[in-house]
Amino acid sequence: MVIKTRHIANWGRYPQLTAEVATPGDRAEVRECLSRCECLIARGNGRCYGDASLSPHIVSTLKMNQLRSFDAETGVVECDSGLLLDDLLRVIVPAGWFFHVTPGTRLVTVGGCIASDVHGKNHPTAGCFSNWLISFELMRSDGSVVTCSRAEHTELFWQTCGGMGWTGIVLSARFQLLRLPSTVLRQTTVQTKNWGQMFRIFEENRAATYSAAWMDVAASGGRFGRGAVFLAEHEPAKRPILKEFNFPKKTVNVPFQLPFSLLNAWTIQVYNEFYFRRHRSGEQRVGLEAFFYPLDGLGDWNRLYGRKGFIQYQFCLPEKTAYNGIAQVLEIIQGSEDKPTLAVIKRHGDRPPDAIHSFPIRGYSLALDFPRTDSVFHLVRQLDELVWNLGGKIYLAKDACSAARMSRIHARSFGESKFWSLLRGRNELKAD
Repeated sequence: MVIKTRHIANWGRYPQLTAEVATPGDRAEVRECLSRCECLIARGNGRCYGDASLSPHIVSTLKMNQLRSFDAETGVVECDSGLLLDDLLRVIVPAGWFFHVTPGTRLVTVGGCIASDVHGKNHPTAGCFSNWLISFELMRSDGSVVTCSRAEHTELFWQTCGGMGWTGIVLSARFQLLRLPSTVLRQTTVQTKNWGQMFRIFEENRAATYSAAWMDVAASGGRFGRGAVFLAEHEPAKRPILKEFNFPKKTVNVPFQLPFSLLNAWTIQVYNEFYFRRHRSGEQRVGLEAFFYPLDGLGDWNRLYGRKGFIQYQFCLPEKTAYNGIAQVLEIIQGSEDKPTLAVIKRHGDRPPDAIHSFPIRGYSLALDFPRTDSVFHLVRQLDELVWNLGGKIYLAKDACSAARMSRIHARSFGESKFWSLLRGRNELKAD
């Protein structure tokens, strides 16, 4: 087992800390890590944006990345928690399968998908990752291993899904895949002139399998909240599934990290105008990677934000407050010094009542990327107050600097003192 002291951060590059990172290769070495440290947390590929999976002692699962079994007839996968979706796609897509639920990057681990209970562009129709999770093996703080499912250790199953690592270390998982008719989707783009029109398009297309929207948050006046809504359905099978999952052949990489951010008020305005004009209303056929993982086509894109990195603020509001609430959020941002480089809206449906830690609630979410500045922390606190008062919540996998109360952590620790003590450390990171 390799143990190194590293300066570490997640994809947003904030916060950063010095941590002892252990990389075990099997469960015996994971158990050894537990015996050595009083406070630790598991970490996958570090693609969450905020302070998730950060601690003075970290257990990296990246070497525990074996595909244990894949039934090409039923679409059931069993794998180690450190396996990347990226690697799994190369096996399942040629066999005609895909994920029921996938986040916006394929460079995350299966264990990370469980800990964050990730959602995608189809939450109203498919729910979160936990909806398709059959079972997982969880190592507790005393080194014991339990199998959790809806029928066995049920409460622990739901506490772990979306629990951000508080209950233990996920070792392996079994989950159900989606039968894939083809590697192409029919995408309908609807350009919208303002937030009211965008909201109406979402509501009129509730039957769409996939839906998400890009918004120009900086637009004002009659263009307030303009953007583009993307709706998609899987293309019926007209040709065989591709023999391999074809990623973009020419991935552009940001070669190095600049000391300053290339993203400022002027460049954001120029980009938004270009993006809006480019995405006219119409239909087109797109591949899996273009629709589900567009940002993965630009390697190390977080370097564009410079050394300070960026903050993503993602929140979800219930249906009854979503329309006016998002408009209020946009007004607060327009009155601030900080403007987001990217804004993505999704509609969400109901969730299982047992999925108490899952982020989505029936309503709408808005994800906002901000370059990290001194003033953005004040803006986040303003947004926290509004979201709290409107009955909303934030996404812990993206949170870097929200008020501690926004975590809404349920006070049931199952006696997991080693992991629960990390909550105190997390709030100390925020205080810094």
